[in-house]
Amino acid sequence: MILESVEKVSQGPSRLRDLGCLAVGELVVQGLWKGQLRFQSIYIPEPFERTIREWIDVLPTCLRQDILNKSSHILFSTIGKVTEMSSSTVPIMLAAIMETLYSPSMQDVELWTDFHWHHEARLKVLHLLHSQQTTVKNLHLTCYRTPIFQFQALSFSERFLLMNVLNKFGHLQQLSVPYVADDDLLAKLGGGCCPQLESLDVQGSWEVTNQGLAAMSGQDGQMVIGRVGWVPSHFAQCGEGQKLLSNILQGSPVSASQIATMMSQNKIATSMVDTLRSLNVENTAIDGRGIETVLENFTHLQRLYADEPHWQSLLVNLSSPAGPGCRDCFPHNLPLRALNLSSNTYSLLEPLSHILPNLEHLSISNFERSEVYLDGQDNLPILHTFGKLSSLDLQDVDMEQIYHYLAQGGGQNIRCFLYKSRHRHIDLAKLDTLCPNLKELTVSDSLMVYKPGNHMVDIKSFTSLKYLTLKDVSLEGDQACWKRLIKRCSGLVRLTLQNIRMTDADMTDILSNNLFTQLEELNISSTGTINLTEESVYKLIDKCPRLRKIGGICCWSARDIVSLLDQLSCQHHFKIKMDDRE
Repeated sequence: MILESVEKVSQGPSRLRDLGCLAVGELVVQGLWKGQLRFQSIYIPEPFERTIREWIDVLPTCLRQDILNKSSHILFSTIGKVTEMSSSTVPIMLAAIMETLYSPSMQDVELWTDFHWHHEARLKVLHLLHSQQTTVKNLHLTCYRTPIFQFQALSFSERFLLMNVLNKFGHLQQLSVPYVADDDLLAKLGGGCCPQLESLDVQGSWEVTNQGLAAMSGQDGQMVIGRVGWVPSHFAQCGEGQKLLSNILQGSPVSASQIATMMSQNKIATSMVDTLRSLNVENTAIDGRGIETVLENFTHLQRLYADEPHWQSLLVNLSSPAGPGCRDCFPHNLPLRALNLSSNTYSLLEPLSHILPNLEHLSISNFERSEVYLDGQDNLPILHTFGKLSSLDLQDVDMEQIYHYLAQGGGQNIRCFLYKSRHRHIDLAKLDTLCPNLKELTVSDSLMVYKPGNHMVDIKSFTSLKYLTLKDVSLEGDQACWKRLIKRCSGLVRLTLQNIRMTDADMTDILSNNLFTQLEELNISSTGTINLTEESVYKLIDKCPRLRKIGGICCWSARDIVSLLDQLSCQHHFKIKMDDRE
């Protein structure tokens, strides 16, 4: 949803970065007024380019980086005021600015979404990136993240140029190529052109297949025998592999162990097998075998995002000893910490704990209706095998069984807890006791109960809690329990309340018991009107010295919202902006 907010801005003189951005904008505007820039061509007129470069050449690289990052905003805040901007002129202007500001010693480069409108402007920027070797560490090709490229392949010339651009980025650590990546690009990365790559995002690329993921492992990856991604050293461990390998090596003096030894002795230094930490292959043409290939090859991977049906397929195959999956083909103790799996997690806990014991986050939903649970099998004790589990996302789950797991020691490690259920309730007082180190709590669309015992009257709740979110909660019995909870959480940094009835009296009561000395962000929103006025705004600013952001303020019952925003801007240095929040 879109949430309007007021944010505090820095006081004092303008920063050098802001002055630099303004100067660049003014120079571009001067060039336009003189008629030196013609939008019919993507090339910059020589006098105009010389004027810009005379000012740019003396700037340090870090300042040029900041100005480049804000270039798209400069266009609309300067040029947009004096000339008509369109889908044809914006990409040309951005390409012109990038040509003058780009330096091979920068750290980050992004090709903005606006470039997707203009093929020649994109090619011009790609030629610029290909012109010399660079030390850029982060490259984001955001220009391809549009619906156009979801259904339309790149031209041969653009794809060829894009492939060759990577040859100049030997120090690249983070690469985002959404929608247009293919198996050839992955094979090129596997060949060693970006040996320091740690994060790769190719989501939405329908030309990325299982074979491309196998090729991405390069010469240092595993041999492809029988199916994509089988590991030679594991042929001696699994029965299916022994049978297949014996047929392949029949009559040969070479054994499977000798093949594995030979490959380990011929590793190449430029492989990304040991460096890759994060991979996003959502909405591509891979399947469960592709995920299996990645897990077998990239043994240092910490985050892997793929379509959930493919995770389901892989884990179901590994659930039964008689299934088609082979657990011996996976490296021991994979360091993977995060994956996007939210359905049937309860039934798949056993294979998950076997191949991915280092997961930090799990989502479990409505497991009481699962076949495994109805057959009398209790999988919740398996949660104890995830030694690094620190985040739980529960939906439509009976909390009594979760309380039992938390009481047995699991609650000590939980740092983030999310709960959502229309028909079940959650006792936050009990959760406070079982999860003493909780830092983030989100309760949405649920029946909330908070009844601290008599022995807890003078004790603060959730002493480690920094981020609290209550959305569309229903209250059982005491309708003010939400207020009692907030009053007892003294260390909050961010507080979000949605669709909770409150008035100025409630805000006064909360602030009289809790000064919120650490609070930096407060979001209060509703689908209707919120009965909070200017009085609450001024009290918050007065009582919360570190408050820098108030969200949803335009939905409050202010008597004169225009005067309020003007006073916040003039006296308290707050400015209004729009946030895009889920």
